[in-house]
Amino acid sequence: MLRKHNLIYRWVRMLLALVLGGSLTLSVQAAPQSLVQSYFQDLQSLRADFIQRVFDEQSRIVQTSSGQMLMQKPGRFRWDYQTPAEQIIVADGKRLWAYDVDLAQVTVRQLDTALSSTPLALLSGAAPIEETFTVGPVRQQNGVSWYELTPRQPQSEFRLLRVAFKGDLLVSLELEDHFGQRTRLDFQHLERNPVLDPGLLKFTPPPGVDVVGETD
Repeated sequence: MLRKHNLIYRWVRMLLALVLGGSLTLSVQAAPQSLVQSYFQDLQSLRADFIQRVFDEQSRIVQTSSGQMLMQKPGRFRWDYQTPAEQIIVADGKRLWAYDVDLAQVTVRQLDTALSSTPLALLSGAAPIEETFTVGPVRQQNGVSWYELTPRQPQSEFRLLRVAFKGDLLVSLELEDHFGQRTRLDFQHLERNPVLDPGLLKFTPPPGVDVVGETD
């Protein structure tokens, strides 16, 4: 059975590395995909609605969720899942908080711990992207440009990372694992470098909820 927390942590690790890490901008200069470079080079914040879909190996949709997201360098973001169940995910720069409203439970982890189990953590500064990924040629499909990044490390938990642009607008991110399952984020109403309320990128557990994990 699919575990939503595992999917969330997968996106957390990938997005922190890709959007918030900073070293992608410096390293991708050696690759021919100048749109990828120019988009992330000056990126400081994001705000968007999203639809998240999980596809099995036969490309059948097995899970769909939606909500809103905020991101702010360095290492801060917020995901408000509204469907199919209400859940709030906040990274405050030090900790990753996951609040399941229905269960009245908060899970908290150190942010570096959430990153440590994947080679994507290398993108935050441990190694240049050309040592970690092979950047493939752009593929055009229905007016969308797809860029493929393949991990060089064979122990990677995923097989392929795809980044999609329509014109110069980021529209989708997709992970494909070694079993052919794909997890895709499609963005709507995306704003690049908006001014965000700092209070939305902090989290205080509501009174009466169970808190599990590393709070110190």
